[in-house]
Amino acid sequence: MKAEAGAEARALLLEGYQGVLSTHSQEMPGYPFGSVAPYCLDGAGRPLLLISELAQHTKNLRADPRCSFIVVVPGEDIQVNARLTLVGECEPLLDEADIAAAADRYYRYFPDAADFHRIHDFRFFRLEPRRCRYIGGFGRIHWVEPAPVLLANPFAGEAEADIVAHMNEDHAEALLHYCRQAGLAAGDALPRMTGIDAGGIHLRLGARIVRIPFPAPVSTPGQARAALVALARAER
Repeated sequence: MKAEAGAEARALLLEGYQGVLSTHSQEMPGYPFGSVAPYCLDGAGRPLLLISELAQHTKNLRADPRCSFIVVVPGEDIQVNARLTLVGECEPLLDEADIAAAADRYYRYFPDAADFHRIHDFRFFRLEPRRCRYIGGFGRIHWVEPAPVLLANPFAGEAEADIVAHMNEDHAEALLHYCRQAGLAAGDALPRMTGIDAGGIHLRLGARIVRIPFPAPVSTPGQARAALVALARAER
């Protein structure tokens, strides 16, 4: 049961893209302070946040990095939907290589924020979970260790960037087919791949980000190519 909960929690984290960050208020000591934040995952599977130095939650984290971050499946009845709370520390990235890698990945997911860390007073923060609380529905409640939730992305870095660029430049029709096959309405938006991991791909449809899972995990560029070809040949 724990293994199943860990896998479900990971899937939720992969497809959430936004959550509620709760920090220790400096303005009102002793009280928690919640705010909404978009995120994507780094190469090790940890949430990356891009937040303004002027924001209250940034000031709170600078004073005390301990926080929680909740991701919820949207729906009409929030009480029956899955949700995941990560409890840990959220601290700024300081190494230039880490910042460059974060920027390369984050701005693919959120292009409207491109270069905010260079031209505005924004910083990349990384959440390092210590424990995870997963609720899969009524009676399905588990504390889960981070290990099964935060799995490394085998394509993180150059391999992922190459796959994403290739699909966006040469296979726009395939991306549209993926959306149709998954029952996702693209509307007038041209799908753009933003990322790939062992379990699936991430596409941007206008302002929305969606994830399309693979039938089975992949771990090499060759396996990823085969999975993408299989999705392109699949009939709805």
